[in-house]
Parts: sequence; structure tokens; C-alpha cells
Amino acid sequence: MKILISNDDGYFAPGIIALAKRLSKEHDAVVVAPMSERSGTSHSVSFFSGITYEDKGYVEGVRTYAVSGSPADCVLFGVKYLLKDSKIDAVISGINTCLNAGSDIIYSGTFGAAQEGTFHRIPSLAVSLRTHGVSDYEFTADFVARNLTTLLSYAKENVTINLNVPCVKKEDIKGVKIAPVAYQPYDEKYYSKPDENGSDVFYVDGHAYKHEDEVKGGDCYQLDRGFITVTPVQMLSTDHETVRELKNAEFEL
Repeated sequence: MKILISNDDGYFAPGIIALAKRLSKEHDAVVVAPMSERSGTSHSVSFFSGITYEDKGYVEGVRTYAVSGSPADCVLFGVKYLLKDSKIDAVISGINTCLNAGSDIIYSGTFGAAQEGTFHRIPSLAVSLRTHGVSDYEFTADFVARNLTTLLSYAKENVTINLNVPCVKKEDIKGVKIAPVAYQPYDEKYYSKPDENGSDVFYVDGHAYKHEDEVKGGDCYQLDRGFITVTPVQMLSTDHETVRELKNAEFEL
């Protein structure tokens, strides 16, 4: 299987190296990932600024390209330029350093890269690992490799599979839960620091509230309880019920 691997932590991050090294044992894996940390870039693409790339040769035995753009840029550039003469069978983004669960996926560059693969009708998977405390990239990479066929079989047209692994030892993982995306609110606050010219630069920080979806058993809830979560996420998410209601609305021209 020809697999394009990307992330938002950079081509040098331990998660992507562990994943690429493991998948390359059984597949033709190629890394196309950002030159630098690009977390929080969502599904943004550099339409007007342009991008550059560097051929890094083989990193841990895997052909690696570093791209100056966003994670979605990496997948788009890989599909349309670097690997344009190859049939790409799957796009896998990760292993991200920290979870991409709940409404965090809206901001996630890791998920954005996988969704770019879905946009091109390539079965795509986003993989994230909570790394506060115990973190085992090798276990997560091995879990992906052993379950890759099953996971990708559900990555249908318009659906990206989002996989998250909790921060517990392998022997403490309780199992796998198929879970919906949770609503994960934060108490965001801004603080400022002066730059070299004395101008205030503002940064956002915050902490998650108690999960609002505990009764529903969403992904955040299950991860807190030691389960691996698998979530199929629709790319084009029209609210068809509201569409039907809007047909009766009257608009002024």
C-alpha cells in the first residue's frame, strides 16, 4: 500500500517518525510534513503565499519531504506534485503530540491534513496520542499498523477517521470505543507580552471545562476513562433538517 504520512508537529517529531518507521515495514510509506511546528492551522492552504520544500532523503529509512506550508498544504502538494505519478492508497496524519478530540478537531492541523486526503477521495486517518505523562508512540504506531485495513475500510467518501489514544500504559487501556465528537468548551483568556519594539503581542490560553457530553459518551469522555476512540467525521456536514425548514422561509430581495 502506498501511504502518504503527514502531521502538524513537523517532519522531525517523534510521533510521525514512529508511525512512518512502523508502517514502512509492510507498506510503501512516504512522509510529506511541515518544516516546522504548525499546530492549530486547521485545514488552511497557502493559496496566495506560495510554499517551498526540501528533500530530506531517508529519515529512519523512510523517504521524507519537508514543506514550508500547512499540514493540508503538505498533503495537497504530495498528492498533486511530489507523488503525482503514484497511486496513493491512504493518507495518515500523526501521530500527533496531544489529543485531537471533541471540538478541538476544528482547529487541528493534524485532522486538517487527513481531511485534505478525504477531499481527494483517498481513505484518510488522523492519529493522536495524549502525551501528558506516559506516552508510547510505538504502541500507537503498532495499533495503527495492526488495524489499518479495518480503520481505512470505514474511511469512505466524505468520511475521515479520527483515532485518539489515551495517556495510559498499554496494559491499562480498557479497549476501543466508537464515539461521537464531543463538544469541548474552553475558558479562553488573552494575555500580552511586549515585542522587541515595545508593542503588545496577544496570546490565547485556557483550560477545558468539564465535558458537556458525559451522558452521551463522546470521545473526550471515553478517553478520560482509558479507552481508545474511533470517530468517523463527515467532511461536508450540511444540516439537512434545517435545509428542509429553510425551504419554508421567506427572504426579502
